[in-house]
Amino acid sequence: MKILQVSNIASHHQLPLAKELCKLVGENNFLFAAMGRPDQDRLKNGWKGEYPEHWIIYPNESSAAQKKFNQFWDEADIVLCGERLIGKMQERVNNNKVCFYMSERWFKPPIGKLRLLHPRYFKMFLSFRKLSKSKYFHYLPTGPFAAKDMALVAPMKGRVWQWGYFTEMPNLRHNLVGTTDDIVSILWVGRMLKWKRIDLLIRALYRLKSEGKLFRLTLVGEGPERERLQSLADKLLGREYYTIQKFIPSEEVPALMRKHDIYVLPSNAYEGWGAVVNEAMSVGCAVISSDKVGSGAALIEHGVNGLLFKSGSVNSLYNCLSDLMYDKNYSNSLSSNAHSTMKHIWGADIASKRFYELSKSLINSSIFYLESSGPLSLVIS
Repeated sequence: MKILQVSNIASHHQLPLAKELCKLVGENNFLFAAMGRPDQDRLKNGWKGEYPEHWIIYPNESSAAQKKFNQFWDEADIVLCGERLIGKMQERVNNNKVCFYMSERWFKPPIGKLRLLHPRYFKMFLSFRKLSKSKYFHYLPTGPFAAKDMALVAPMKGRVWQWGYFTEMPNLRHNLVGTTDDIVSILWVGRMLKWKRIDLLIRALYRLKSEGKLFRLTLVGEGPERERLQSLADKLLGREYYTIQKFIPSEEVPALMRKHDIYVLPSNAYEGWGAVVNEAMSVGCAVISSDKVGSGAALIEHGVNGLLFKSGSVNSLYNCLSDLMYDKNYSNSLSSNAHSTMKHIWGADIASKRFYELSKSLINSSIFYLESSGPLSLVIS
């Protein structure tokens, strides 16, 4: 089987799956096409700009790479496309070749469905509607909100499969052995942007500080909100309760997560996925996520392997933090279950094997035994 994976950039969120697919089909039968490079904001926040794998190409940077990309696109048995190459995908399905399209949600707030009022977007919408009617076209939504958005655009009964981003499963795990340290460690890592809603975390922790609870918050990253957040944290928490530091390389993030008890992702619905949830759960952090974040909604079963709070609500986030900070056994239970979820359900190795088996069944018109949950379980619209 020959597989082409197409993405906007090569990143630590995309390549774990690519590496596993490459193992399954062999290096001569796999190609990863990155249509661009990480922007400066991501590079400043520790993302890599280069990767050594020779099966990664950049079609827009040389005629040779473009030629190889086009050839592989035509010859591949399966294309997994994370870009809106609607015309090229239409050509494939017209030739009875299977094509998977992967995307985050189309109607992110605050604009939402008003995007359809733009002539160029509406034209793309019509083209996509036509493409979606082919039985050779399948959709991989990164999270349940992407699936809901696409159900409004193009119903594809029996051809929409649960999906997401898949991060490395590190050989690290949070120490769940009981500790006598009463200071709970809490972490946030990322780009400091307004829609990340880090201010909610600071305000929720202020209430716990007022109750006399001991904790240490670590904020890691850069961005336009950094100065405002530092000022807010200085005012409400004080330096004895929090640390703010610059970015670290992406490969060092799991080790940092391992040193913390709780990871919080308070972003609003503009966060299409949020792969830090994958990473934190993989090392066994107790994770608290906004209920409007794609990864939180997909990976977390509330009260079992993590906690979900009502997006935008300081009170809801405070309640989740209180549940964990006042009950170490509960926190440890969530941590253990989180690690198990990533190892046994949402790992890149598992997703790649499921993708390979589904692809094989589509090519051979054979039976694919449906998964009940996790990657490539069927989305019922």
